[in-house]
Amino acid sequence: MLSRLSFILFTLFLFAYSLNSYSQYLNQSDLERKRIELTKEINNIQKLISSSKNQKKLVVENIQNLNYKLDLQNEVIKIINNQLNIISASINNNQSVINELFKSQELLKSQYADMILRSYKTRSKTGKLMFIFSSSNFQQALKRIQYFKQYSDYQNNQLQQIEKNTVELKALRTQLIDEKTIQESLISENQTTKNNVSIQLLSKNKLLQSISSNEIQYVKEIKSKQKTSAKIDKEIQKIIARAIAESNRKKKITSKVFALTPEAKILSNNFTSNKGKLPWPVEKGYITLKYGKQPHPVVKTATIQSNGIRIITASSQNVRSIFDGVIYRIISSKNGSKTILVQHGNFFTVYKNLASIYVEKGDRVSTKQNLGKIITNKNSGQTILSFSLFKDNKTENPLLWLGQK
Repeated sequence: MLSRLSFILFTLFLFAYSLNSYSQYLNQSDLERKRIELTKEINNIQKLISSSKNQKKLVVENIQNLNYKLDLQNEVIKIINNQLNIISASINNNQSVINELFKSQELLKSQYADMILRSYKTRSKTGKLMFIFSSSNFQQALKRIQYFKQYSDYQNNQLQQIEKNTVELKALRTQLIDEKTIQESLISENQTTKNNVSIQLLSKNKLLQSISSNEIQYVKEIKSKQKTSAKIDKEIQKIIARAIAESNRKKKITSKVFALTPEAKILSNNFTSNKGKLPWPVEKGYITLKYGKQPHPVVKTATIQSNGIRIITASSQNVRSIFDGVIYRIISSKNGSKTILVQHGNFFTVYKNLASIYVEKGDRVSTKQNLGKIITNKNSGQTILSFSLFKDNKTENPLLWLGQK
């Protein structure tokens, strides 16, 4: 009875372990997929750096690319650490199961050996028959026949369980070897990535030194780009101001904020309630420029004013709406780039530097719906989205509204 109870408890232990292993497998599989994607993107960024490292005009872009690459590499290190934690836990679990299974196996073998010995000693068919025929009544004879049958069945079950345990032990030991091999490979890759990060930091410092030797020229270029950006921002603010005036005209009131319809109020409230949880306008990316007045992220002596954020991402990436809304306006610039304004009640989100557009003015869009493709600069190879967020006609810091990547 005790042996049977132990077997049931051990079976339940194996079942719980298998569920845990399946959950770990799914998590590990997801992490591995992310690691492979990031590694591909790191290789793509490295190609951009390698192809433009001798072009003096692209020093700032190269530093931005290096920053993006460092960000991706640090993400890979985090993922590998998580993978190693899962594998270590799995190795420990597997080892525990192997130990328990081995103990169970030894117990089963011992019990089976005892049964075989007893069977050998009582192997005479005549003895069994005499034992049955010596019964005092038919009922007792029937019980003795059932006893011999149950004993035989129990022997067979013990043998089958020993064979099953042998197969499971072999599989677990193979899995343990495979996991340790993967563990060693990930540790090696993690160290390689960390070494690479150190090398990239040295390269970045060298590029920063080259900027300091010709800083005046870089500051001029940054100011020129700021003027171009400011023109587009003023145009956007005029568009939003006209939209506010139009909403107030319909309700015959005067205000500097939107006069919202009941439907637009619900949309605005929903947008507000999702502050800090809104999805990113791209699936993945690295912020090269934050919101507000600040030193240039690369040329520190240059001060810039940013009405939004700039995100460097992979080539051929789509931009997506961060919330439900309506396409209010599409702006086409002389240089061929396009800008989309999406209205969410009294909020506007602005997506700049687009090559192609998938929507039209007046279209209703949903959260994470693709709006267009971001331009990839032919000279630098960079793919950068400029993203802004307005409440009525005032800019907001997008990073306070967006959630984690």
